[in-house]
Amino acid sequence: MKINEHEKDHVEQKLREFPTHNLSHSSQESMHQNVIRTLKNNEKNERRGTIMKKMIAGIATVAAITLLMFLVMPTFLDDDENTGDNTTSENEQQEEQDNQDNQEEQNDEQQNEDDQNKQFTKETAQNVMQNYKQNFTTLIDSAEQDGLLPSFESQSEVHDHFTEVMSDDLASWMVESYINEEDDGVYLIAKDGPTWLAEDTDFSIEEVTDEHYKIIQERNSEMLGHREMIYHAKWQEDKWIVDSIDSKKLEEQVSIEQKSQEIIRGLHDRQMEYVANYVHEQKGLLFSPYVHVEEDAVTFEQDEVASLLDDKTTYLWGNYDGSGDPIELTPSGYFEEFLNVEPFLSPDEVLVDEYKQRGNTTNNIEEEFPEATVVEFYKSGSGENEEMNWSSINLVFEQNENGIWKLVALVSDQWTI
Repeated sequence: MKINEHEKDHVEQKLREFPTHNLSHSSQESMHQNVIRTLKNNEKNERRGTIMKKMIAGIATVAAITLLMFLVMPTFLDDDENTGDNTTSENEQQEEQDNQDNQEEQNDEQQNEDDQNKQFTKETAQNVMQNYKQNFTTLIDSAEQDGLLPSFESQSEVHDHFTEVMSDDLASWMVESYINEEDDGVYLIAKDGPTWLAEDTDFSIEEVTDEHYKIIQERNSEMLGHREMIYHAKWQEDKWIVDSIDSKKLEEQVSIEQKSQEIIRGLHDRQMEYVANYVHEQKGLLFSPYVHVEEDAVTFEQDEVASLLDDKTTYLWGNYDGSGDPIELTPSGYFEEFLNVEPFLSPDEVLVDEYKQRGNTTNNIEEEFPEATVVEFYKSGSGENEEMNWSSINLVFEQNENGIWKLVALVSDQWTI
């Protein structure tokens, strides 16, 4: 039992106040019990006070904690909500960033692919020219025997077909040159096709800009002569197309002379299909029995020249010199009388753009064909009548829209009265 100092002093004071006379044993015992009881009661009271204080302190603590929770909880909740919102916002931002990164990566890949496709090499040039040729030959292959193109209903549709591999201007020229629209359909005009890139001949490429290249090839053939063909390739709508075609003469007089010799050989052999390949596509071929060319001289289209000797029609070719009688002959008869070209297989003279007045008939070829190049094959006379039995033939050439020299006239010349 624990007694504090105050209680101890109090008990001692009480004990001093007791009487000094002798007490009985029972009285002493009773007094002792009272003292003990008093001390115990005091201790209990002290314990109750301590417990009460602890309880009050505990209740106060709980109340304080509860109040603190009420005060702090909304903040925690707001923080949680804000944390959730922040987390969601961060996720959305991350997702948006990922999408942006993916898009940029795809754009980079597409740009790299475009850059690779845009690179222009000799292989690229071959592919461009092959597509250009195939686009046209597909059209020819689809034509029926009479030239009808059953897959097309108008020139506009053919134009759209051409623009898959060539520019709008070039497609328009192709349609104008090779396509004829009639009431019953669209027809292919029979004539020489465009000049393709020769697969067995080397070529070069020249950069004009990163979207414009020249494909250059030197050609020397019977049909073209000695020329430099220039194909312009341009980058359009994410692909290379043929934009336009140019050509440049190389030693043109020599090539025209060689071409003329081939025509003479074809006339001699009566291979008119071969000769027709040299005929101008738009102007056809004019025949004049004398060097004075009449305005109404007989002219045949290119496709008519190919089968000319099979034609049994009698034509008026002009009038005979001297008599003035009409020259009425079939094409075969005209060839026998005015186009005997055997002497010109070994001519005495070949002149290019040199006009000579050989007989009495006025030569007006230069006036009638001011933009032409004329090649004359001359065979002198022989024997006693050498001044009268000479002959010559003039092959007249004009350039077509591609700059290629094409035959437009065969003008015969001989001694006249």
